[in-house]
Amino acid sequence: MNKDKNERLETVNALIKFISERSRRFFYCNSKNRTAFMKMKSGYVYFVDDYTGEDVFAYSHYTDRNGFSHGGTLWALVCDFSEFIRKGNYPNGVHGYGGLYSEHWGYDDESQKEIIQFAKQIGYLRETGKEVKKVC
Repeated sequence: MNKDKNERLETVNALIKFISERSRRFFYCNSKNRTAFMKMKSGYVYFVDDYTGEDVFAYSHYTDRNGFSHGGTLWALVCDFSEFIRKGNYPNGVHGYGGLYSEHWGYDDESQKEIIQFAKQIGYLRETGKEVKKVC
């Protein structure tokens, strides 16, 4: 992968948008007509929550998730996204719950397969296998 941080940020935001348009529409708030996204500010990565609109410091060791309106499965995914943006590696699932391959999403199989395929096409996931390294 030869993408710089800004390109990786764009990749993750395209993936968040793709996820928000399928099945249970995670990362999209219907009542506010707003999709979540990641951004960089002063060299740090933030998740901008779709429901609260707040910037949430997107690091797994940071325990204050005020402004984050989702549960633990999506928090782990956001931390995977943040690590991908910052380091350029493939952290899928390293923060728990199995990343995009997680069985805990509650998405239908077809939608989850579409998301995984899209993630591979845009360079978020490798083409082969599950890159899951559990830390919990």
